[in-house]
Amino acid sequence: MTNLGKLFILIGVMWLFQLWFAYKQAMLFQKDIGGLRKEGTMAVGLGGRRYRGGRAFVALTCDESGTVKRGMVLKGFTIFARSRALDTYTGFSIGEIASGDRVVQSEKKKVQEAAQSSAKHILEYFERIKSGE
Repeated sequence: MTNLGKLFILIGVMWLFQLWFAYKQAMLFQKDIGGLRKEGTMAVGLGGRRYRGGRAFVALTCDESGTVKRGMVLKGFTIFARSRALDTYTGFSIGEIASGDRVVQSEKKKVQEAAQSSAKHILEYFERIKSGE
């Protein structure tokens, strides 16, 4: 086997490891947000860019009145990023977050975008419930 063949095999093995670690990361995030689902209406939003600073996933849970109860964030550039509690949006109105009127300046822009996306998903869900879909 030539050196080029060995290089392609090495790249293939490294790619498989990356896929496996990404799968494990997704399963850990799903497990972490599983508790949020039991507390009320929950949605996950995405923010940031894929290659410029990474992406952020924000899960927000709210009660029937539209007030955020808890949140989780998964951000980082590598597959070793772990989710953590996001308390900066607790007590805010989903409508204010979705419209962009309520922004937490201490969070990075990708987290703000993901929280806004999550809030929009929750508002869309509430609208579907009201319309009877």
